[in-house]
Amino acid sequence: MSRFTFFGTENTNIPEKTEVIDVQSSSDIILFKEGEAKYRSVQLAVIKMNGIIENHVETKLEYHVKKYINNDQLMVRVTLADQIVAIQPSYLQENLDLMSKIDVIKSNALVVVNPKTGKILRIDNMDEIKANWLDFKNEVKSSTSFVKSPEMRANIDTFLVNVEQQMTEENILLDFQVRPFFDLFFDKYLINDQFIMKPFTKLYYSQLFDRLPVDFKVTEEIVDETPSSISILKDGRLVEGNPHLVDFEKIYDSRYKPSIGYKFSGYDYNHETRVIYDLNENMLSDANMVITEEVKNNIELFVDYKLQRIE
Repeated sequence: MSRFTFFGTENTNIPEKTEVIDVQSSSDIILFKEGEAKYRSVQLAVIKMNGIIENHVETKLEYHVKKYINNDQLMVRVTLADQIVAIQPSYLQENLDLMSKIDVIKSNALVVVNPKTGKILRIDNMDEIKANWLDFKNEVKSSTSFVKSPEMRANIDTFLVNVEQQMTEENILLDFQVRPFFDLFFDKYLINDQFIMKPFTKLYYSQLFDRLPVDFKVTEEIVDETPSSISILKDGRLVEGNPHLVDFEKIYDSRYKPSIGYKFSGYDYNHETRVIYDLNENMLSDANMVITEEVKNNIELFVDYKLQRIE
């Protein structure tokens, strides 16, 4: 695999900090509304070193969602219906295609929504996900049965073991927290119409530095309203005093400095998201997320993610 990772290509087993959202409501009425929607997203992730593009990945996805209530549980069925991925340099394409197939297995999920936060509470179809993974695992074993090289055989076996460890409810829930679609769709608007603009802190898992976590503070602002929609801007900035910065510098010195030449010059992270919600259906209508992670003037990750409801 490439030394660079992007949203939706790999999982992380690092424990996530739970985001607590204070839903202030004058009653216990949940505004969750049954309905269906289809979305398409386009994500471009670009790595630059010394201002020159090292590689870039373009990912196009189509999600279908169905919201419904079953036995007083707020349910959402998510289906990843289509997927197109392309990477440059092209020799990385085969590895990316393999990881993308695993993403499909994990993304076709039936989830229960937390009635207090709008986030995912649990996954209800883990047996289905594990069965699909087992089918895929057997396909990989069958298609690589001709491999005689002990080194290649060991690499394949290690890959399958590592992926199998991801196929637990806990790890898939962690994975959903760093996937733009799941992070944007599952939020407080699903269950509450009280948009309280309060700063909060989230974790970002570094794409440049082995997914080590960094805290960033998010401020929210309502930028547009109509009787049927609301548009919110979320601005994220790095929280000072990250304990992993020493580790970042060590990784930089061993991995990037030999190619770049320049010493570690300081780490920065910025995150801006604009979302539009349909208040009549309690549905996400549109979203745009831009992330910049960099060692100043030396290496930069730029991610541009756009999501649009098509039906």
